[in-house]
Amino acid sequence: MTSSIRNVVLVGGGHTHVQILRRWAMDPPADIRLIIVLDRPVAAYSGMVPGFVAGDYDLHELEIDVVPLARRAKAGVILSAALSIDPIRKEIALQGRPSIRYDLASIDIGSTVRGLELPGIVKHTLATRPIGQFVRSIDARLEKFKGLDPAVRILVVGGGAAGTELAFTIDARLRRSGLAPSMAILTADRELLSGTSRRTRRTIAREIKQREIECIFEKRVLRADSSGIVTGPADSDAADRTEIHHPADLVVWATGAAPHDFTLDEHSPDLKRDAAGFIEIRDTLQTIDFDDVFACGDCARLENHRWVPRAGVYAVRQGPTLERNLRARLEGRKLTAYRPQRDFLSLLYLGQGRALASKWGMAFAGSSLFRLKDWIDKSFTSKFQVLDEHGNIRAALADLGAMASADGDDPDAEEMACGGCAAKLGAEPLTTALGRLPNARPDETVLLGLDSRDDVAATRDGSGQTTLHNIDVIRSFCDDPWLVGRIAAMNALSDLFAKGGCPRYAQAVMGLPEAEPAESEELLFQALSGLRSALDDHGVSLLGGHTTIGDELTVGLSVTGHGPEAESLLRQSGAQSGDDLIFVGRIGTGVVLAADSMGHAAGTWVSACHEEMQTSNERPGRLALKFEAHASTDVTGFGFAGHLMTLLDRTNLVARIDRAAMPFLPGARRLWESGLRSTAHPMNRQAFLRHVANAGEADEAWPFDPQTSGGLLLAVPPKKTRPLLDALETAAIQSTSIVGRLVSQRAGDADSEPAAIELVGELSVVEK
Repeated sequence: MTSSIRNVVLVGGGHTHVQILRRWAMDPPADIRLIIVLDRPVAAYSGMVPGFVAGDYDLHELEIDVVPLARRAKAGVILSAALSIDPIRKEIALQGRPSIRYDLASIDIGSTVRGLELPGIVKHTLATRPIGQFVRSIDARLEKFKGLDPAVRILVVGGGAAGTELAFTIDARLRRSGLAPSMAILTADRELLSGTSRRTRRTIAREIKQREIECIFEKRVLRADSSGIVTGPADSDAADRTEIHHPADLVVWATGAAPHDFTLDEHSPDLKRDAAGFIEIRDTLQTIDFDDVFACGDCARLENHRWVPRAGVYAVRQGPTLERNLRARLEGRKLTAYRPQRDFLSLLYLGQGRALASKWGMAFAGSSLFRLKDWIDKSFTSKFQVLDEHGNIRAALADLGAMASADGDDPDAEEMACGGCAAKLGAEPLTTALGRLPNARPDETVLLGLDSRDDVAATRDGSGQTTLHNIDVIRSFCDDPWLVGRIAAMNALSDLFAKGGCPRYAQAVMGLPEAEPAESEELLFQALSGLRSALDDHGVSLLGGHTTIGDELTVGLSVTGHGPEAESLLRQSGAQSGDDLIFVGRIGTGVVLAADSMGHAAGTWVSACHEEMQTSNERPGRLALKFEAHASTDVTGFGFAGHLMTLLDRTNLVARIDRAAMPFLPGARRLWESGLRSTAHPMNRQAFLRHVANAGEADEAWPFDPQTSGGLLLAVPPKKTRPLLDALETAAIQSTSIVGRLVSQRAGDADSEPAAIELVGELSVVEK
């Protein structure tokens, strides 16, 4: 039986694919699961890069955050590089994880630049692709020239549109900084912008002369070193083969387009490619031999229109045709042909508020043309930028797509329950229910049992060997089952690591939504593969498990392993007055995951959150054991305050927490300040707020945010603090902070319970 839900996979977040996301957000096809595979969450709009280089745009103005846009289209997001596509098996290979299947696929991965294989080019030059990497690097490199020798030497390799624009805009940027750069363009051609009209070439030559930019023609780069590049004649058969060294403080590599290394497995049939290696496509944007694989933008070459240049305007104009044809293919209708425009308005930015326009053989330069270019570019990017530079929903796109009701405009909209560890039962009903149970019968083999209420259970056999036991279940927090499985495993293992233990065996309990057999098989395979990836990394054997049918994907594990001797076992009890509180990790997974589910989270925030949840607590746990921490717990669903209270339970201790020392995930504070909360947050706040003293308005959120696969909270004797921190740094453990200290409890009023947590210090204002 075939699945009734078909998978449409978009590989890459280029100029064409973002149009698909926007259009499907407004009008989603029925019975379709849309997935986008991204090697990076943010795409840079190429048309505005020269303006950014010139200093006329801020970075956020040219960036399109694909993740919140995808959420508006109710699309699944996989943040992993695509390696290859097998059009026979209909599978896309991904980096570090299993392949995913598709019914319909489209490739929009852009291009790279030619000549990167030459000696020294990658190391000693700054390539213009990938664009996202280039814009961050060029900004930093140009800033370094401030305060140095004003006559810096910049060499741009490439005489096409990209190289020419960058020469003008880098010159403008440096002159604005008070420098007098020596700019040069080097090309193997006889003139700049070869292939354009004569008037265009004449106009650009005049502009070059006015700006005193040197042009070096008919030279071929042989290699690069730390001081510049070495060239020979462009004609390899030339009689004079003299090599010339061209010194430069910065070499920008802006040569022509080259295809990405998006090759197939050697045992799979390849997509047809042209002589340069670009994917060949028909007028319908389908690949030559495979009707269910489309390609567009710079990675593809139209078989019947080989003259089409690699210009962003064509990728943009392919968007409507690709969208219509994807729908037509899904619905069994006839596809339409894309007709590339022979001549289009080309606008090259020259810096200093001026642009060069060419069309129909005509060419003009002036400031009014830059204003036109600026309007066109901003009009395009504004259609896809869901969030502003502060991470707030832009009003113009507040009503776009499936997440519009989550913005608060619909009072009848049902709140989406959060997944991960935020899906566990609240602390108060859990504590009350456990308190109603009769005491457990005595069992001398139990070290940590129901009465201990620790992170794990611990038993001891007749030989004195300690065995740790844990069971953990999380609900799906995103639409990537592989990631859910991996993080579920990391979360379950973390409890054993918090005790200084070594997990050894696991069994899985998987809850799957009711679906067609093929869908269930793939969902189970992906989730188990993610789970196995974490278990295998830690030497844990998966012995088996059990599956159930429910409303959604849930992943649970029962884990057992070896523990230290009973007297060395890290417990939640054992903290002492004077202990330093060390937190290994960052707070904020609850609010970031909640925001992501509503399309409110920036892609970089989501990526950092996913990375945090996949960070292993194995080495911090072992080091905590080695340096004799008095108490340890991992911070998960009950939030920082709830898990800190477990260290203070049945003691007369107060935890003084330095607000300013608390480490937060990127975007978390902005999301809290905007009013966003995980659905488990109110239960945590109700349960633990009364135990927190000095909680101001800024403290209403972070102590109660439920964490998934969170960090370790350790109570460490002061004499061990510095050695432990040094060992954590040596082990390259990130985000390690001393967040507070334990002191003896103050006496409470007769009518009130004294607070166990005191907040001190100040939280700085979030930059906006």
